[in-house]
Amino acid sequence: MGRRKSERIPPYVSYRTFSNFLAELRARGIPSRIDRSVMAHKSGTIQSQLLLTLHYLGLVTGSGQITPRLQKLLESEEAERKALLREIIQASYDFAFDRDFGLKTATSHQAEEVFQKTGASGETVRRCIAFFLAAAKDSGIPVSSYIKPHGRRKSTSRKRAQSSQTTPPVDLSPVGPSYGGIESRKVQLKSGGTLRLELSIDIFDLDEKDREFIFRLIDELKEYEGDSKAAG
Repeated sequence: MGRRKSERIPPYVSYRTFSNFLAELRARGIPSRIDRSVMAHKSGTIQSQLLLTLHYLGLVTGSGQITPRLQKLLESEEAERKALLREIIQASYDFAFDRDFGLKTATSHQAEEVFQKTGASGETVRRCIAFFLAAAKDSGIPVSSYIKPHGRRKSTSRKRAQSSQTTPPVDLSPVGPSYGGIESRKVQLKSGGTLRLELSIDIFDLDEKDREFIFRLIDELKEYEGDSKAAG
């Protein structure tokens, strides 16, 4: 028996990334189905997150076929697009519109509590809330001003990177294929040497702890890159 919508983890990709992807589809034309080849220019991680988002919002079928909902969303003009997006958000996030929650008056902690019930935890909860807030704003859904996605905790590695020593840039460009769930990264360490990270996964098979660990690791790499550029 399938899981109810409220028991599935909501989208946690950047809403801007999702919005830009829809804009790309409008510009390039709507494909017969959406799979990794349609987004081959994106990293494997982003591909997986976008696919999860499209499935959760009911924009594609299990095999990637375009649904009428996505067809209308891509073909509509601004006013109609906002109305359609609003319907999609309300249908997909039924738990957020429950009277017991009170979307217009809830606090950040209350939001975290209802999103945690979907199975999300830790950093993923913040990402889920951030996506929802951006989607609600884009579609004109009123949301409590008390709900804010908490900022990610700064790691000790960031503090250690704050030094007068010049840090060479980190090479995070793919050194392997960025499709089919395979992703490789090569990191140039400031003390010399390189670190190579390779992922060969199907994100749909990952449990919550694995997902959180992997995306936290990716965040750390990006943070390391930002520190390197700032110190350069």
